[in-house]
Amino acid sequence: MLSLDLFDYSSLTDLERDVTKYVNKNVECIIRVLLDFLEDNNDFTPEDFLPYNNFRINNAVWSEMVYDLYDIIRSDVIREYVKPKYEFLLYVILQWWDDCTDDPDDLLENKLDDNLATKIKETYTSEDGGNYVLNAITDFEEYYYILFANHDFLPDSLERLIIIYIRNPDWFTMQFPDIDLNEYQDLMPKDLREQFEELNRNPSEPIKIIKKEVCEDTLLQDLIFCCEKLQANITYKDSPENHRNDYIRDLLDTMGYLGIRDQTRLGTSSGGKEAGEVDILVRKDNRSFSIIEALNLSSVNKSCISLHIDKIYRYDTLGYICNFIVSYVKATDFLTFWDRYLRFVQSYSYPFERVKFEIPKYNQYSELRLAVTELMRNNMVTKLYHIVVHIPS
Repeated sequence: MLSLDLFDYSSLTDLERDVTKYVNKNVECIIRVLLDFLEDNNDFTPEDFLPYNNFRINNAVWSEMVYDLYDIIRSDVIREYVKPKYEFLLYVILQWWDDCTDDPDDLLENKLDDNLATKIKETYTSEDGGNYVLNAITDFEEYYYILFANHDFLPDSLERLIIIYIRNPDWFTMQFPDIDLNEYQDLMPKDLREQFEELNRNPSEPIKIIKKEVCEDTLLQDLIFCCEKLQANITYKDSPENHRNDYIRDLLDTMGYLGIRDQTRLGTSSGGKEAGEVDILVRKDNRSFSIIEALNLSSVNKSCISLHIDKIYRYDTLGYICNFIVSYVKATDFLTFWDRYLRFVQSYSYPFERVKFEIPKYNQYSELRLAVTELMRNNMVTKLYHIVVHIPS
């Protein structure tokens, strides 16, 4: 069986084992259907469920790996670690199953036993009546998260990690001591794999600088990636705002955002008399491109949030295409915090006309949420991205 990103498997209870077994049974049913397709000799191949295959793994090996994964799922022994290539395979199998199942009610084959459901409710129901464990194991969408400790095996995340390593191996090793990129070589795109292997063969050779093409969407995705890594790093669980900002800044810098600055003097202060300081200033071609403001929150502190929003537009004297406000949140009830935060920023009196407020369907996670405010500034739209990341207690 595969472990779930719900429990501490060093001291597993009988109930936690039963929950783990229930989730694995559902995954077993999904993989069994896939194996039936592969065994029917109807020209169905791994290319029919893999989004693409530019890896070193050929179709025959992928097919063998499906059987291996099936055996892992069916085993009574819980695996707390499986190789990234099996994680990737499981993830794309879940996507395939999601795509080919018409009725959402059919995504999970096994319905939860009443006795098990009762025990889960008795054990994990919070004071406000919520039950994350129950919701997670009965909602197929949550399987993309609870079956994996992270998503480093996915192409976008893996490419970012490789680039960070290539640019600064020592910094990578210090910040990500638990990530062994050698385990991911089968999943690396060819060009980055060659650079990775070359660097490992000749570590004394000058590091090739990979130029970062800065644009709004890339910066958004990279900043979300940084927040994911911060959220998962226990070192920053109780850190002050500046230490977290330093981590985000250093990670962006190592990803290729040349010219990143923190606490940069720019614009006017709240008194309007002298230049103030922004948390992080992103540059493109030696020109300012975007401001990132970040803050620690334990509740929807309206005055604090207002201060940072206003700060962005005092400092953004040109009208950047996008800016970001990142909230590091330590709150017992994250969903309630998110709802209150949305109500506040949606009705906030911005310095320019608000023309749109959106909660994108993409880039939403259980512990990280995203919203976008669009403002009209001298007949041009400028965006303020709200990234709210839940820091574990």
